[in-house]
Amino acid sequence: VDPVFYNYLDANESGNLYFCFQWMLVWFKREFNYSDTMTLWEVLWTKKPCKNFHLLVCAALLDTEKSAIVENKYGFTEILKHVNDMSHRIDLQKTLSKAEGIFESLRVDNKISDRLVNILGLAPPTAASSQNGHNHEELQTGTEDPQRATSKPMAIQNRKLSGNSHARERHRTESSNASSSLNNSSSVEVLSEIDDEQKFENSLNSNFF
Repeated sequence: VDPVFYNYLDANESGNLYFCFQWMLVWFKREFNYSDTMTLWEVLWTKKPCKNFHLLVCAALLDTEKSAIVENKYGFTEILKHVNDMSHRIDLQKTLSKAEGIFESLRVDNKISDRLVNILGLAPPTAASSQNGHNHEELQTGTEDPQRATSKPMAIQNRKLSGNSHARERHRTESSNASSSLNNSSSVEVLSEIDDEQKFENSLNSNFF
């Protein structure tokens, strides 16, 4: 972000940025009061405007304090003490605004390295997210992809209707067969009763005469 300031830190045995370790260890819990800590954590939990926004918060803090460090010609020990003394003296809203400003400057920088892009989570959207954004835009504008618009789900409906027709036809056939069977059965029973009556009458007549 600031090569000149980094070169100064590196020249004073602070290029490894170990003095920032406590910031990332507990996510600035020691630097702010409870209310500001909760506010900052809620911002970081959103993963916006980038996945590792806490790194830009660190950069914003260093950018705020670089003048005091350079002008006073602090060495390693003085830099570490100065950073520790920043606790509860930081304006959270100004720090967040500066961190967002750094993000915007990096986002439009065409010379930013791929390594930094990956570390901060500034990678371009994937094809899946682009497709989702395209669908969202279609919903908002009322437009639709012509290829999707020409899709015809009627084949499924026809298949369902055809299946229902076959089912109804099969039901009618079974009902008709059942009715025929019932009628045939009834006819056989009636004929059997007539035969029995005829036999009974013949028997009586033969005995009577």
